[in-house]
Formats: sequence, C-alpha cells, structure tokens
Amino acid sequence: MPAVFDYTALLVALGDQRARFDVDHIERCDSTNSVLLARASQGVPSGSVVVCDEQTAGRGRRGRSWRSGNASSSLTFSLLWRLAPGCSSAGLSLAVGLAVAQALESLNVPAVGLKWPNDIWLFGRKLGGVLIEVESDEAGLGLIIGIGLNLRRDAARDAGIDQAFASLDEALPELTREQVLGTILSQLALRLDHFARAGFAALRQDWAARNALYGLPVTVSSESGSHTGRCGHANAEGALELLTACGARVLITSGDLSLRLALAEDA
Repeated sequence: MPAVFDYTALLVALGDQRARFDVDHIERCDSTNSVLLARASQGVPSGSVVVCDEQTAGRGRRGRSWRSGNASSSLTFSLLWRLAPGCSSAGLSLAVGLAVAQALESLNVPAVGLKWPNDIWLFGRKLGGVLIEVESDEAGLGLIIGIGLNLRRDAARDAGIDQAFASLDEALPELTREQVLGTILSQLALRLDHFARAGFAALRQDWAARNALYGLPVTVSSESGSHTGRCGHANAEGALELLTACGARVLITSGDLSLRLALAEDA
C-alpha cells in the first residue's frame, strides 16, 4: 500500500514560506535530482520540489550511490532554485547544509553538526547529505538541490551502509517526514535569499559554529593525492582550510574530495 503523504502537515510546517514552493510527491523514481533536472529543462519554476517514497538509483558525491529506504525510514527530495545572473555559487553546498542544520535545530534536534563540504551529522555520525547540480543559462543559475536524511532505522537499507551513521529517531522519534521537509524548505528559502544577497561570507560564522571536525586530524584526498593536517574552518568562498604539521595553511577548493578522520600516526 502506497505511503500517505500529508500535504496539510507540510503546509503547516512551511508556514509563511508556503507560497514559494510547489511540492510534488511521487511513490518511486530512480533519482529525485534526475526527475527535477528533466522538469527544469521543461521550464518548471523556481521552488519546484520532488519528494519520493522510494529512490532506486540515488546519487551521492564522486559517483557514489545514496542508499535510501522507504517513506517511513528516509526523507529524499530535490528542490529547484534559481539564482539571478551574476550570483556566484561558491560555498553553496555549505549554505544548504547550514540551512538543514538550522531547520533541525528549530525542531529541537540536538547535537547537529556539519562536515565539509556537504554532510549532515547527528551525534558525531552521518545523518544525511546534499548533492547539488548546477545548470546555467541566460536566466541565471538553475540549482537542483538534492537532500537525503535518515529518519528511522531500516534493516534492508542499513545492511548496505559501510560507515557509521545516525537516524533522526535517535533524537526525536515523533518527527514526521512532512514536518521535517516543510521546516527544511522554509529554512532553505531564508538562507538561499541571504546567500544570493551576500554570498557564503555572510553565513560563514554560522557554518563554523557547527563544523564537526574543526581542530581534529583529518586527511583530505582526491585522485591527484592527499593532504593531512588539522581541520580548519571554511573561508568566505567555502574552501576548507587545512593546517599541516609543518605550519602551512592549505586551502581545499575542489568538490571532488573525501574528508575522513586521520589515523593517529598521520596526525
């Protein structure tokens, strides 16, 4: 039996931002980002949202898959948001992560953290992530913002996850999918408006206050090599500062990087 989507609860959670969104609930798709990319090419407006009960081919960074569960265990959605010509997207994934964290905090979820560049943490473990795809034309930047969060444990999904992770019910089991979605969308509207006016620089301190790995020994790696040092904060453009053992400050700018806690002997 298909999951019931409570649009009334969603509208309540959206509050005074409800007029800015057009939310479409679907039961099953390969990827909400793919669905919305296709719709964006057909001219759907900014604020269009696709939320899916079951995503069969979700995508993460660097070509990884994103394992989502069913409607009761996962929140999986994508938002189309358009930035005016001339707006820079530098630091955008950090701004989106900040909006998600602040939305959860407004629901009284404790111990929410952010891991550069696009992971949401709860109690020191991964709760969800952000995947942003950008299309540019004469109208400006079209952003497809995909967000996935673990709501509850799911044996079928969890068996295929190879890292420590968290689910929202560890903090507040009574939260519903619609309540979380509406609160996140409302906060995204506010933060993306702020981002469009002033860039990530205006949100930098708020992001730094939630930087889950600040001061810890980390290794940042890519296909071209790796750097080890102490995790710093993000700069005004969203690049991560890494403090190496020799005292150098390295700025990590590429989105195609993985960030992990370094082994003790690497620190």
